[in-house]
Amino acid sequence: MSQYAAWLSVQPRPPRTGVAYVAVRVGVYLIGLVLMVLVYGTKQRGLIIAPPIALIGGAGTWYLLGDTPLDPRRRLVNALLTGLLLGELTWAVGYWDVAALVGGAGLWLAFYVLSGVVEHGASQSLDRRIAAEYALVALIGSVVIVAVARPWSA
Repeated sequence: MSQYAAWLSVQPRPPRTGVAYVAVRVGVYLIGLVLMVLVYGTKQRGLIIAPPIALIGGAGTWYLLGDTPLDPRRRLVNALLTGLLLGELTWAVGYWDVAALVGGAGLWLAFYVLSGVVEHGASQSLDRRIAAEYALVALIGSVVIVAVARPWSA
């Protein structure tokens, strides 16, 4: 039982730092991107694809929050709320007729920004500069996605 508790990070452990910190984030975000593109690529209605995207985003956020000082209950609540927001966004994006990679990348961008803001908030390191960086990433990513999708040409 203690192995599962340690794996689920129910008991506190020292947060990752350095290369391990970066490697975990790259891995979580790559897995999230692949899964979101695959789910979005099914071209099912928003009601069908929103729950898996919400689950992917919530699980990814929950895992990333393991490096913050949040207690387990607040960690779960933050991850669930992030997943809920991604699910709601998925429902809207699900009606957009774009390539799977474009739709999945848009959902991944939302996951990246939401989970990053939540993680910095949980670590009490969210300041004006970090919020501006995430806002800029969201803006540039959105412009690129819209430019690739070219909704005005349909």
